[in-house]
Amino acid sequence: MGSRKLTIGESKILALIQEEYGPQNTQKDVFFSDKGEAEIFAKDIHGMPYKLIVLTNVAAMCENGIIKSEEELISKWIRIPNDK
Repeated sequence: MGSRKLTIGESKILALIQEEYGPQNTQKDVFFSDKGEAEIFAKDIHGMPYKLIVLTNVAAMCENGIIKSEEELISKWIRIPNDK
């Protein structure tokens, strides 16, 4: 596992995570898998890990048109579904 600068797409996903969960989710929290994928455990407002998000994969799905809108990105890939 190494480190590297986040791509533009990965940085965009991280910014959306910060908007959704809060500024406690920083680039310092990003780690890299053996495959070089940027990942983060998005933390809730209390600092508790809430959801693992693979920034690299989500950014690629946006770039490839698999995720078609920011609304879809947030509701299906970033936000925890509401159980109601």
